[in-house]
Amino acid sequence: MQGSITDIKSKTEQEIITHDRLVADLCNLGVKSGYIYNVKASLKAIGYVEGGAETVVKALVEAVSPEGTIVTDSFINPYPLPLNRKHALIISTPDASSYAGAIANAMVKYPRAVCSTHPIQRFIAIGYHARELMGRHTPDSYAYGVLEEMAASGYGRNLKIGSDEKVVGVGTTHVAIGQMGFKQKRPRFGINYRNERGEIETFERNWAGGCGVGFNNFIPLYRKHGCIINEGYIGRAPSKITDMAKTLQLELDILKDNPEFFLCDNPACADCRLGWEFSDGSHITLFYHRIARKLKLIFKIGQ
Repeated sequence: MQGSITDIKSKTEQEIITHDRLVADLCNLGVKSGYIYNVKASLKAIGYVEGGAETVVKALVEAVSPEGTIVTDSFINPYPLPLNRKHALIISTPDASSYAGAIANAMVKYPRAVCSTHPIQRFIAIGYHARELMGRHTPDSYAYGVLEEMAASGYGRNLKIGSDEKVVGVGTTHVAIGQMGFKQKRPRFGINYRNERGEIETFERNWAGGCGVGFNNFIPLYRKHGCIINEGYIGRAPSKITDMAKTLQLELDILKDNPEFFLCDNPACADCRLGWEFSDGSHITLFYHRIARKLKLIFKIGQ
């Protein structure tokens, strides 16, 4: 009971972020009608929002109205293939909960939201271009095709709400990796879904992901090459708007010269050291570095 009282006290002492405050912060940052925003946001980073994630979504919709659009990923967990009996019963649906966080799930439940029909890399949009954008993102589409289309339109903007450490990358790095044709070495995963005929099919994951930490290698270069439109705060969260066409082009230019640029520098990261066709690590080296990190932590705790 004491813990509960402490939790309540800590919340009451926090600054309360209201809907009107969020709208004002978004407008001051430069969010406005006429653009399509790829929203990557941390609710926790914003602070104590009155009404929670639903309030954030309503504020975003108001800031981009009447002719703007907000888009976010609301990805669904895939499972090891072949699917076992338990996982075979799970059917991907447009209203399924996402692992992408509170704001993504609040958008899924929003009355005017439109979901894409991609079985795993589902996107969701609200606003002027929502229906046409989501309608083109089907099981036959590239996983990050929505972001690719937004960048190509010239009206696409990355809206990141949260620090670079908390909200990794801007989104277009996935598009750049796909356009470069980089191949990832990883197990087969997928999920069941209903096709246009209502029949159940198994969809297999067929794209490359990446280590989120390494994606932040691009951040200083976005700033250097004029990709950042504006920076400020949404609530308590450091935030930035970047031009999707510019971030994508910069990423492609860099990756053509250095395919390993988006890898992190952690020698114990299996995804970067072993996960790609050009990864130069070994299982023995990875094991050594992981043991070394654990021993270092143990000795640090013991001091």
